[in-house]
Amino acid sequence: MNAQEARRAGRALFEVTQPRGEARPTLDALLAFGQLLDQHAELRDALLSPFVSSEAKRAIVNEVTGLESMPAAARQMLRVLAEQHQVDGLAPMTRELKTLVHRQERRVDAEVTTAVPLTEAQLAQLREALSQATGQQVSLSSRVDPAVIGGAVTRVGSVVYDGSLARQLARMKEQFVQQG
Repeated sequence: MNAQEARRAGRALFEVTQPRGEARPTLDALLAFGQLLDQHAELRDALLSPFVSSEAKRAIVNEVTGLESMPAAARQMLRVLAEQHQVDGLAPMTRELKTLVHRQERRVDAEVTTAVPLTEAQLAQLREALSQATGQQVSLSSRVDPAVIGGAVTRVGSVVYDGSLARQLARMKEQFVQQG
């Protein structure tokens, strides 16, 4: 499955599930299954293998997802992807579905990178500030990278705000080089 097909599949899945109020549960289920694939290479290999029969793949998907716990649309999509040896299309398809669900929910993903871990209070304060700035709910994740030195690099959707000490030092260096 190429990227365009994956986006189309994500949009189709949204169009089918959204009117029934199942878009968010479907997305959550597919994200959870994607994490399973990332954590268990043998599961991924089995579902991608042309040597594993469609019936066996269907049984694997049923076993892993549980017959009652996963929305029907998600389970059916996983069966189709497995039977067609297209499980590698799950991630880009899920990204498209996530974009559409988040747009509907007025939600945006954000990631903050700092040199040291932030406390829960600091994360809550940052989440609130970003929510006010964007006018949307913010799902905030954090990462530690000592190369940041100080300050923070925050990505909200596709926009990056670089308030790191490393970036400020780089700017100062550029200014010194330009001034001669």
